[in-house]
Amino acid sequence: DLSTTNTHEIGKVLYTDYIHLFQLSGMILLVAMIGAIVLTFRKREGIKRQSYFKQISRERKEGVELTDPKYNEGVKIDA
Repeated sequence: DLSTTNTHEIGKVLYTDYIHLFQLSGMILLVAMIGAIVLTFRKREGIKRQSYFKQISRERKEGVELTDPKYNEGVKIDA
């Protein structure tokens, strides 16, 4: 039939001749998706995380240190 497109023919073949393989590939993709979500949301010890509450609630004097550097002296490194 000349009125059917390639996409339509591929769909007919997938849903008739290869339905079991098509369903199996869908299940594999579903398991991979669930596995990625589980790995993303798990809690791990020893990992540093950002604390938004601590950042927002801190005082300016705790985060900024004002110094009076001397002009034209450079940086002293103990070797």
